[in-house]
Amino acid sequence: MRLFFTIMSMTVFLSACSFTSHNPEAYTDFQPLQVRVELPDSVSEGGKQTIYASVSQGEEEITDADLVRFEVWSNNHEQHEYVTATSEGNGIYAVEIDFTQEGLYFAKAFTQVDDLYAMPTKRFAVGKITPEEAEYLLNGSSQPFSNDHAHH
Repeated sequence: MRLFFTIMSMTVFLSACSFTSHNPEAYTDFQPLQVRVELPDSVSEGGKQTIYASVSQGEEEITDADLVRFEVWSNNHEQHEYVTATSEGNGIYAVEIDFTQEGLYFAKAFTQVDDLYAMPTKRFAVGKITPEEAEYLLNGSSQPFSNDHAHH
């Protein structure tokens, strides 16, 4: 009988230390990390272009993100470029990328603020692109476009 009371006491004690909140307001106050990747209206080959990430949480601009790093790649190349962004102030982070070839490109902004992460990807054209790339750019899915056969 003592064992039963000991187990019940421990169960009550441990349930009082639970991480689950029964207060719905604890969950409604949460504001997700928002990251918007921005590019110039047109990007041309053979020159450096600036890519921006606008980082906010709710109405607050995040000026001290732990990490904002861009991964940039073309659908024609398997090599990806990784560049850490610098803060421009007001929640804006920037990198300069030298685009040496025309084609369909992708820019992913790996962003960390405390324990929150966001990784939005933006697709864009550099110079002239093929009709297939243009179709993907306008109506594409979340899967990256590729002219290659699937890798096994």
